[in-house]
Amino acid sequence: MIFDPWPKERKKDLYNFDKEINKLIESISDPSVRLIVIKGLRRTGKSSILRVALNESKYNYVLIDMREFEELDRESFYRSLTEALLKAIKSRKKAIVNRIKAISFMGMKIEISKPDKEMDYRTLFRKINSWADKNKTFFILAIDEAQEVAKINFDRYLAFIYDNLLRIKIILAGSQIGVLTKLFEDPKRPLYGRARIEINTRKLTPEEAEEFLTLGFKEVGIRISKEIIREAINRLDGIIGWLNLFGWYVVHGKRPMEAMEIVLREGMQVVKDELDRFLETRGIGKKRYLIVLKILAEGPKRWKEVKELMEIKLRKRIANNQITRYLSELLKYGFIQKREKIYYIPDPLLRETVLKKY
Repeated sequence: MIFDPWPKERKKDLYNFDKEINKLIESISDPSVRLIVIKGLRRTGKSSILRVALNESKYNYVLIDMREFEELDRESFYRSLTEALLKAIKSRKKAIVNRIKAISFMGMKIEISKPDKEMDYRTLFRKINSWADKNKTFFILAIDEAQEVAKINFDRYLAFIYDNLLRIKIILAGSQIGVLTKLFEDPKRPLYGRARIEINTRKLTPEEAEEFLTLGFKEVGIRISKEIIREAINRLDGIIGWLNLFGWYVVHGKRPMEAMEIVLREGMQVVKDELDRFLETRGIGKKRYLIVLKILAEGPKRWKEVKELMEIKLRKRIANNQITRYLSELLKYGFIQKREKIYYIPDPLLRETVLKKY
């Protein structure tokens, strides 16, 4: 169903992202492409595009969602990663030929000399690479919310895979665009300078958003007036994740305006939790980041306007490099965007959250 609230797995359930999916599948199929990066705002379809493309591709894969490991230390992460990789391999078809000597799934057989409890992710990836090389194919390591890998230096091992395990392709998807980009553009990071294909998700245009909601309601036989659909688009913008949730609540019995209020309330709480986690890491700068966001929540601004308004609110002069740092960090984590020297908050629920919750 179009309005299913979880990431889509089938192409027919994913609205109007054929261009992005086709580019991803084409890149996966290209033997010369080893690293693919999917970037975009939160709730603009990254996870769905990734999952649909993986299912459409001809290669075996393992998909890791870094949110599962977000609170773990490095040692715990590596242990959990090994367990997740083994579980993923074993769950792919029922064929575990021999728990100690071999694992087989989707026609892929990995010889194992150690007991499972002694196996680690490095050994598994080497075995997988050897199998793929022998069979002249590729294996895909896909990581969602991949900006988290830097916290435990897992990007160092990804660089090792890129340089040495040539039959393993890497796909990284993330919503903290600046943090993800830094993995490849910071000379101090292990993945710096590696060739990659980048795919960007996007907000829907008003016309696309109207078509998306109309098709979703038509699929389940519900008639909704154009006025309500346009009101939903006006309140939720072209963020497909919020529009999708609105449709899901209507399909499950909520009146349209009630559904819209639920999405706004629940969405604002999700956004607030995300923003709170970011602010917790800002120390004494927390107040100033909030001031920047409140200024931009009132409307798009140029750098000079942000500086002037901040100085008025704080009643003191602020160094230029500090203003630049606040804006750069908010850009890096995907809370704001910049277009033609104008800074703005792209998510309507974040705008409302900043104005009403802080």
